[in-house]
Amino acid sequence: MIYRSKSGGVKRWAKMLTTAVLAFVLAIVVFASTAFAGLLNEYNVDIVVDGVTTTVTTREEKPTEILTNANITLESTDKLDLSGFEAGKGGKIVLDRQHTVNVEVNHTITAYAVYADTVGDALTEAGLALHSADKVNYALTDLVTDGMVIRVNTAFTVTLTADGKTQSFAMVEGTVGDLLDLAKVQLGTNDYAEPSAATSLKAGMKIHVYRVSYKTVTETETLSYKTETKTDSKLTVGKTKVEQQGQNGSADVTYKVKLVNGKEKTRTEEKRVVTKKPVKKIVRTGTKAAGVKANGVKSRGGYSVGQSIRGRYTHYCACAVCNGNSRGITTSGRRIYNGMSNPHYVACNWLPLGSVISVNGTNYTVVDRGGSGLSSQGRIDIFTPEGHAACYRYGTGSCSIKIVRLGW
Repeated sequence: MIYRSKSGGVKRWAKMLTTAVLAFVLAIVVFASTAFAGLLNEYNVDIVVDGVTTTVTTREEKPTEILTNANITLESTDKLDLSGFEAGKGGKIVLDRQHTVNVEVNHTITAYAVYADTVGDALTEAGLALHSADKVNYALTDLVTDGMVIRVNTAFTVTLTADGKTQSFAMVEGTVGDLLDLAKVQLGTNDYAEPSAATSLKAGMKIHVYRVSYKTVTETETLSYKTETKTDSKLTVGKTKVEQQGQNGSADVTYKVKLVNGKEKTRTEEKRVVTKKPVKKIVRTGTKAAGVKANGVKSRGGYSVGQSIRGRYTHYCACAVCNGNSRGITTSGRRIYNGMSNPHYVACNWLPLGSVISVNGTNYTVVDRGGSGLSSQGRIDIFTPEGHAACYRYGTGSCSIKIVRLGW
């Protein structure tokens, strides 16, 4: 019978256990070394797509593989910027996608293909330079999205003149009232603007503010005297005599004066106090027939000196309406004009030129001819130097005619 030592078995099991432990430890070391080596090959890359940054960890060295692993698909119109990327070390891959943006400028829409990330850069890329006063419906820092509509209201210039000063303003919309608020110009109760405050602004508009004030003034004014003419049968025709000299009067007149921008615009009379009444001038004018020089002719053409005839008169003056193109030269050659002293002339076709007739007691000389209507016996046209209005005023009528002389 063979007996084995108990201690020898224990040693054998201990040896086997030690071997197993060493193998396990070695396996762990190998695995850890491999894993660590793998970790040493990974690096970080920043991927920037349309301004938005995402950081990824990768072992890939090709940018396209890195983008694919990040679920980013390249389009044919995309722009890829690798200037900040280094394979195996990291950096930045910048991807700009092409966007279609619709830009509406003053209600006209144009489509642009841009790579810009922000609204401001998109407008710049589209060649649209903004004025500081232009109004955009997005913030310039807002990110661009495909198909977005960017509305731009461009500024225009208007001028405002107020209180002696002219200023220019860049506006995109609004009314004249809005401009006044912007310029801090307030209208008083009586002030006004042209165009009015409710008028919509437009390019090149010129706005003026008018300051209106009122004041009361009292002035002494001259009251001119009037002239009264009276007939005097004791004075020869053509003679005058002043019976009473005229004197001007005076009055204190109170006005309400409207001032626009400091200058008088209108005035309204509010009160009048006569301090001295005017005295009219009285002039007597003669109606007595002057002596007529006889020419020895007793009768002619069926008419005789001293003959009385019932007639009808009208009046004419030296204007073109009454005389046509005669330029004031009568048929007899005598010149007439409005404003001259009354020469006491008549026109008729039935008596010789130079004849003198008494019409209602006043002597007249026949110096002119007229239309066919003046060919009838007793029909005369009396000249008045007082003008056309006087012709209507004196009018027409019946008269008593006496032949004083026949011919010159």
